[in-house]
Amino acid sequence: MVAKRKSLGGDAGSKKIKVSIDTSRAAVQPVVASFAAAVPPVASTFATYKSVDKNKASECIVVSETEKIEYVGQTFEDNKPLFTGCQYLVGVYDKTTDTVTFRTAPYVRINSTIKSLKDSTGVVDRDISSRIIQARNELGEAFGNKKRKAQIRAEERNRINMDSVKGDMSVIEASIGVRTSSMPTAQDLKGLENANRPIPKYNPEATKPEDIYDMDGVLPKPIASHINVTPLTKATDVDGYRQNLPVRSLFVLKKVESLLLNQRKPDIDLLRRVVYLSYLMKFFTFSASALKNRDKCVELLMCAPEVSDQIFEKFTECVAGSVNPDGSPVVIRTPASESKLVCHIAVLMLAVNNWVVYPLELSADLGLPIRKAEKFLTSVGCKLEVASADEIATCVMSKRPKAGASKKAVLKAPIEFPKQSMHRAR
Repeated sequence: MVAKRKSLGGDAGSKKIKVSIDTSRAAVQPVVASFAAAVPPVASTFATYKSVDKNKASECIVVSETEKIEYVGQTFEDNKPLFTGCQYLVGVYDKTTDTVTFRTAPYVRINSTIKSLKDSTGVVDRDISSRIIQARNELGEAFGNKKRKAQIRAEERNRINMDSVKGDMSVIEASIGVRTSSMPTAQDLKGLENANRPIPKYNPEATKPEDIYDMDGVLPKPIASHINVTPLTKATDVDGYRQNLPVRSLFVLKKVESLLLNQRKPDIDLLRRVVYLSYLMKFFTFSASALKNRDKCVELLMCAPEVSDQIFEKFTECVAGSVNPDGSPVVIRTPASESKLVCHIAVLMLAVNNWVVYPLELSADLGLPIRKAEKFLTSVGCKLEVASADEIATCVMSKRPKAGASKKAVLKAPIEFPKQSMHRAR
């Protein structure tokens, strides 16, 4: 079926758009979905399953999973479709033929389940006292205006007679039980929040700061082996260190200086962490347009291709169906991946500085406002404490201390994350 519609523009000479409906049984079909809780990453892939029963041809199930969360959606509940009064269509505009092709798309409601809490269930019991409602209505009948009295009478007319549905109570209770059993409990919500934190893998039961984060997960040993620190160990002064580091960071420079000039036998593993930290700081400075030229990014990072591949894979997301002029996939740094990058930088700074970092250092090296730097440090489990004048004087900063910024972030065990405020910001 092909139908013509009016021109989208107001001019008589503008092009007319053709509209068509695609009814073919394609292998890949669109699906309209809504997410009840957590939203999966942009590059997530969903599998679609349809019923082989001809009487249930409209029913389908979509599933996907990440390392920590499962996503399952379906077009029906209790063997009944979710919606019967409307139908969704997805349109694709073809510029070459000026045609919009619509295709019917089933609607699914997708629920998320945390794998570690898959067997946990909870039902919230709620009770509304009928006596309070009755007393409120009596006051309204006695002292309320005409509008209030009319509202009370309307509520009385719409009230369900419990005697008439008494025989169906077991069916109603069973239906309510099925639906409330899938509602997330407070433990589920807390687990979901912790699973979605943009931080490295951590041990909530650790008793020492150095045991909280899995540093082999932050910098895997196979990747660390590709970090060449020989040019730094051969350098004899600060200028030599600067030439072999990709980023101008006083924090990184002072750490390299303390490891190479003040120690007879430098800790190579710690030095590689510092150099990897400099890679991440440099990667943070890349704009969206700079990420399109991957070869240039690798050159600016001054690292091995194996290291740059790991950084791109970990801190960017692919844009589905888009490629760069050189044929490589288009990657972007979303707000979620950027938060993940800053949190990894904060954890590395803590790891190479005895688990203490000054927000001023993170703010100066990444160009972040002080309050935002403090927020990132608390999000990885740090406690903000007042720093003494001597500590601030020895702090490595590229800017002078600002008023109210004399704080230090300390990671203590067991780790505690900031609680979400229940009040809306005004």
